[in-house]
Amino acid sequence: MKLRKLLEKTRSLLDPKERKNKAQKKNLKQVIKKLRKHEKSLLKRLESESAKPKAAKIKEQAALAHAQRKKGLKVLKELKKS
Repeated sequence: MKLRKLLEKTRSLLDPKERKNKAQKKNLKQVIKKLRKHEKSLLKRLESESAKPKAAKIKEQAALAHAQRKKGLKVLKELKKS
């Protein structure tokens, strides 16, 4: 590694703001993965559901999970920029 890259890496390890930012990114990625998994499971349940009221409720929950995941992705993108 070049000196500049080594200095940046050391700075990021020692700077408390950077460490907090990295931890936040990691946690956010985990939550986004869980939301994606949950959304997929809801969509599978939706396909097998025949009762309209239950199907509507499942569809609403899947839409909510999708919206929250998209918000999380947007925040993650902003964190990566900074």
